Amino acid sequence: MVRLLTKENVTELLNMPDALAYVEEAYKQLTLGNAIVPQRIGITDPAPGLTLIMPGIIGGEMNALATKIVSVYKQNPEKYNMPTVLAKIMVQDINTGDIVGIMDGSLITAMRTGAATGVSVKYLARKNSTSLGIYSAGVQARKQVSAVYWGLNEKLERCKVYDLKKYVAEDFKKEIEEELGIDVEIANSGDDLLFGTDIIVAATTSTIPLFSGDRVAEGTHISSIGAHAPDARELDSTIIKRASLLTAGLKEACLSEAGDYIIPINEGIIAEDNIFSIGEIIIGNKQGRTSDSEITVFKSVGISAQDVAVGKLVYDRAIKEGIGQEIDF
Repeated sequence: MVRLLTKENVTELLNMPDALAYVEEAYKQLTLGNAIVPQRIGITDPAPGLTLIMPGIIGGEMNALATKIVSVYKQNPEKYNMPTVLAKIMVQDINTGDIVGIMDGSLITAMRTGAATGVSVKYLARKNSTSLGIYSAGVQARKQVSAVYWGLNEKLERCKVYDLKKYVAEDFKKEIEEELGIDVEIANSGDDLLFGTDIIVAATTSTIPLFSGDRVAEGTHISSIGAHAPDARELDSTIIKRASLLTAGLKEACLSEAGDYIIPINEGIIAEDNIFSIGEIIIGNKQGRTSDSEITVFKSVGISAQDVAVGKLVYDRAIKEGIGQEIDF
């Protein structure tokens, strides 16, 4: 039997605090060597968008095996009135290999990407952080704010947002203020986000740096989750050079896909050894922030371990609560 879970089912079963906990555990198991995350396969031309195939397995207590197929088609909203990002996740029984669950993966993708930033905030942001500046006001950006809120143990008080589309920012403001009860200010320019904010999140489709790194205040934590190609980046080389800590969701993935790190490495500004996976901090192998004046950077390009962990959470909860539809293939 295969359990089918719609987006509505997933929404009912998943919340951000649990997503944070499961993504953190995935990072931990990766660092402990209890998980395998093959480099994701990307296919595009002659299709007008990108499709990624992302298998993964996590051992330990989680014992999870799943594959996500996700597509990024930028023309979807305008041409087909569909989301840019579409995804499905197939959960397997780790003992038999049989597919036991198929679920909508769009919300899980947004939630686990947000949760990655939330984990970085938990370990790398200043403990007294209360303010956030975010580039973009789209669906993913909204989950980023939620994750920061929970990553700070509900201590987030203010958020500045900048988006090229003013009406999207206005919708963002209304939704976030209602959901989290924090003040949201719509910034007039990207540079406005760099002043009076403890945490900066970049969640855009930009392929070039969003701001000048010399304008970032000391003590800021920065999370970049948008760019995921060797020649694309949201952060410039200046901020990478200034940062005391350069972390990744998974170092190997970022060294393959993240221009935010690859370009400065090629320029000779940093070396590969300057970057490490956040799991190293989680398990205590590496030291995190040591002072309130340090600038810290977290880069995530998305890895299947995040989807495997959160997908398993959703599947197990669906079985327990009897949610979804069972089909006998």
